[in-house]
Amino acid sequence: MNCSCKSAKERFKTFEDVEKYLDSLGMFHMDLGLERMEKAKFLLGLRFPCPIFHVVGTNGKGSTATFLHSIALSYGFRAGIFTSPHFVTPLERIKMNDRLLPKPAWANLIIEATNAVSDLTYFELLTVMSILAYMYAEPDVLVYEAGLGAKNDATTVIPASIVVFTPIALDHTNLLGNTLEEIADDKSYAIREGVQAVISAPQDPRVEAVLKARASKLSIPYYTMENAADLPDCMKLIQQGKPQYELGLKGKHQYINAQTALLAWYIFCHLYKKPLEEKALADGLSTAFIPGRFQQVKAKNGMPALVLDGAHNLHSLQSLVSALESEQITPSAFIFSCLKDKEPQKMVGLLEEYLKRNKLSIPLYITEIQNNERAMKANDLANLFTVPTTVYANLQEILRVLPDLVQDKEKPCVICGSLYLLSEFFKQYPEKLQLAY
Repeated sequence: MNCSCKSAKERFKTFEDVEKYLDSLGMFHMDLGLERMEKAKFLLGLRFPCPIFHVVGTNGKGSTATFLHSIALSYGFRAGIFTSPHFVTPLERIKMNDRLLPKPAWANLIIEATNAVSDLTYFELLTVMSILAYMYAEPDVLVYEAGLGAKNDATTVIPASIVVFTPIALDHTNLLGNTLEEIADDKSYAIREGVQAVISAPQDPRVEAVLKARASKLSIPYYTMENAADLPDCMKLIQQGKPQYELGLKGKHQYINAQTALLAWYIFCHLYKKPLEEKALADGLSTAFIPGRFQQVKAKNGMPALVLDGAHNLHSLQSLVSALESEQITPSAFIFSCLKDKEPQKMVGLLEEYLKRNKLSIPLYITEIQNNERAMKANDLANLFTVPTTVYANLQEILRVLPDLVQDKEKPCVICGSLYLLSEFFKQYPEKLQLAY
């Protein structure tokens, strides 16, 4: 689309117009390279007037970014956060002070962005729109979650102050590489000129070697959990073998994400001469919230209690079952579906191992993610199980009868296996996203 200012104004009058155009671009369409982003950065005169955390990795990106954003808000900072993907609406991706941008603002932002560069991809366009929004909002600090990798990711054009790496694992091998080293190399491009510090969660030694080498090449300080021992006590999540802070995001796997965020915040405070405020840290960690990350929903109106967790790959499914055990939660049932490129056989094996280890004989409801060519067929997924399962055509069908299927409403039914499955849930129950304007 090559639109003049007038035609753009005519085309984008409402948020619904914006959504329609974004849908036409295709959420999963990619055109590798950063040329369009660099062009947008130049033509729009994009400015970045505050420190920026750039969160990159495979697992825990959203949680780590959320902890950082929540701590910033508890400090009283004006803080923005850019995340992906969204569950129901792209509004979820751009937040300022934990609030969505007003819908009318989206039309103005897309007009400005497309007038400058007309061929941005879906993710690139949202990234540019977020930068424009934050320029006008004048935040004190920003948190950007990378999309896919880093070498060709739109967020890499943003001049980050601190790069934060969450655990890197095999994922998106068709795009990022077939080995850990290749994937780490792609993500290592987040370490670029202008970055003042790199913080990393515990990594596979092969990954750590790649990240350290790039940081060393650019003479950028590199901090890991080994440095956490030297932190002031208020910056340590674990004290005397026990967590000293309550986390708003539950599960022991969140300890790594929270400690990574604390280490990054400590470096931020050091670089920008900010005080260490223990109460703000405690408040930030305890109030952090992100939908679909071991989200517990109470029983209501006949519907049983629920645990909502994307658990979209082997690593995150392991985190889910570990969280169920550490929180001593006994599920009443599982609703499960996944994508066919996420090692479904291994995911099924892990789920069965959890049931056997905990001597659980509970219903397994298998369904199919709708309108997704990567979705595993429900019957094919059910055939991977060695224990009995019940197949439903879609999640909506299960939820309609779930109150009759579950007798003990206080024992939660776990919905897991894909963020796209949770998206279908949130479309029916958007209030569970806890969004605020």
